[in-house]
Amino acid sequence: MLSIGIFAMVLTAIYTIWVAILRGSQAGMKAAAEVQRSRVALRALEDAFNSSEYFVANMKYYYFFADTSGDMADVDIAARLPESFPGVGQYGSQVVRRVHFSTVPGRDGMYDLVMTQHPILAITNAAHPAYSITLARDVTFFGLSFYDAQKNEWLDEWKSTNTLPKLVKIGLGVGKTSTGKASQLVYSMVALPSIGVTMDVQVGRAFNPNATNQLPPRGSR
Repeated sequence: MLSIGIFAMVLTAIYTIWVAILRGSQAGMKAAAEVQRSRVALRALEDAFNSSEYFVANMKYYYFFADTSGDMADVDIAARLPESFPGVGQYGSQVVRRVHFSTVPGRDGMYDLVMTQHPILAITNAAHPAYSITLARDVTFFGLSFYDAQKNEWLDEWKSTNTLPKLVKIGLGVGKTSTGKASQLVYSMVALPSIGVTMDVQVGRAFNPNATNQLPPRGSR
């Protein structure tokens, strides 16, 4: 009986250690997956901002819209996407896209970061559905702030849809700790490479959009 009792104690200890190792491995794998997801999502955001474009003569296609009024940010921009961007091959050579980043309700009261894109001149209907992909799950924080060169200060919101900010700060939190905070929090600052291209520069001469006999030359955006 004594031998059986000792053997049972050994088995219990081995099982306890095995369970602890298994839980630690699962926690490590989950943390690694969260880090990888946040990196992929942050890289997509950086690439979109880095390739942003804006042409004044076609303002309705190139406006810059960012909504930071809620707990989660929402941003919509026009960009000439690089070859490495997720889904860039969906529409062939039409790499100038409207790209939209937003959050949607996910599991356990958290959110998913979703990226949607379509060619800038395409109509998003049943014949031309927008390409959509979930970049990160269990998002607990998605924030943006913008540098205004004229005011020389950082702004929590960007109201000027017909201009581009000089700099954008991106904050992304994934996962949740026992205290409710993001378990993985990453930040990045991006300098937008382009400015609003004026009409005269775009068409190569002075251009009056109200004149009926004065049209941009072929090939202009």
